[in-house]
Amino acid sequence: MSTPHSARPASPRDPADATPEAAPRGLRDRLARHPDHRRFVLWTCLAGCFATTFTMTILGVSLRAIADDLGSDVTTIAWVVTAPMLAQAVSAQLLGKLGDLHGHRRVYLSGFFVATLAAAATASAWSAASLIALRTLGQVSGTATMPASMAMLFRAYPGRERVKAMGWMSVVIAGGPVVGLAIGGWLVETIGWRPIFLIQAGLAAVALGVASVVLVETPRQTRVTLDVRGAATLALAAFALVFGINRAPIRGLLDPGVALAFAATPLLLALFARIERRAPNPLLPLALLRERNFVLPLAIGFVLQFAYMGGFIISPLIMLGVFGLGQAATSLWTIARPIALSASSPVGGHLGATYGERTAILAGAALVFLAMVAFSAGASLESLALVIAGLVLAGVGMGLAQPSLSTLVASSVEERDHGIAVSTMATTTGIGAVAGVSILTALCADSASPSDFRDGYALGAFVAAFGILAGSRLRDPLTMGEAGDEAPTSGESGTVHASRAGA
Repeated sequence: MSTPHSARPASPRDPADATPEAAPRGLRDRLARHPDHRRFVLWTCLAGCFATTFTMTILGVSLRAIADDLGSDVTTIAWVVTAPMLAQAVSAQLLGKLGDLHGHRRVYLSGFFVATLAAAATASAWSAASLIALRTLGQVSGTATMPASMAMLFRAYPGRERVKAMGWMSVVIAGGPVVGLAIGGWLVETIGWRPIFLIQAGLAAVALGVASVVLVETPRQTRVTLDVRGAATLALAAFALVFGINRAPIRGLLDPGVALAFAATPLLLALFARIERRAPNPLLPLALLRERNFVLPLAIGFVLQFAYMGGFIISPLIMLGVFGLGQAATSLWTIARPIALSASSPVGGHLGATYGERTAILAGAALVFLAMVAFSAGASLESLALVIAGLVLAGVGMGLAQPSLSTLVASSVEERDHGIAVSTMATTTGIGAVAGVSILTALCADSASPSDFRDGYALGAFVAAFGILAGSRLRDPLTMGEAGDEAPTSGESGTVHASRAGA
């Protein structure tokens, strides 16, 4: 008899297989039995990730051109970047949970299909408002694919092989925007910004077709309902917090909207906890918040993203304002960071698989901390070489830590909760990035004084140090044997997890 958390594999009559994008079952079944199927899944997910991310930085270098074309201003068009970021923080956990309940393949294909349509429609945006709305829709739909991708990869790869897969995923997450940054200005000048989104839609359509053939459905929880009240409350809490962090440096803490957002956040979180304690099928089981291998990676992800993104966003400012570099030279040096992240992510995956996730996370956190120290010293000594060294160290540090952070969070929960686990990590790191960007930009944006940049970087180093402290408290899931923790076991799919969530 089925229990409330029972799962079943997709059947031939599942609605997901009746959709037009679904591949012929015979071909998909043959691919699923292929000895290299898990690599097919990996490359399919990587292609989808690239198709949904490479335009992010193109928008960043094209705000002026887009504003002129739509008869708007740069401040308004900047919401093309800000609004999707807020929407992603609000929607990530709900979309991850939908995959846990209804199948990650279904959520992946549905989200990718909407994101493809949104990309095509973006090319015909007729106003600033329509562009912001279409980009937000596309980002939310693209967000649905990320926890689904990771959950399918965690199911395809056993144990520490997952860390290697996450390393390659990090390569594309970082490398896609690098491609956009490298070719964005040239493309906008050559063909304009609108055709870029038609190119994205074409790439996405190809990736979607491949995904419909290669991906197989994950088990579904057929008798578990979605915790709608919990999802809505957590979404409101995430929005209030991100909005407050984003607007506080501009409007001030005493602004009514900012003050209301910060005051509402703990109240909404308390309401969320109350709802979850009473919900028969909670969105986020509160017991996970007592598991150190679930909570600590979230905290580490927050502080590392605070330092990483905050340091990255003010580095072009110090190059322009203090060192007097031009825009082209600044872009050239700044790209060192995402290149370093892309190059080091496979190394981080190998390090985590060989020596354990804790080791990889500690090494990455230490390098991010040293990067902020190098930045601060570079500002104090007015040394461009130290600032560039900081960019490289920060990229390498995140490349080493990121794959193991995602893997450790997923390994701390039951397989049926992979989607909510990785989407919670995405939300937490996203809020950390918003905090770092907003606070350090407020400290340094209008300054040409090396001391202001020194202090901003020093704040980043202070925050990053907590990542090292938290990392030292992590437990290796494959070597744990302390009292109160059971040794991990292998399930039928080859995944590794303890008999209780978070062990």
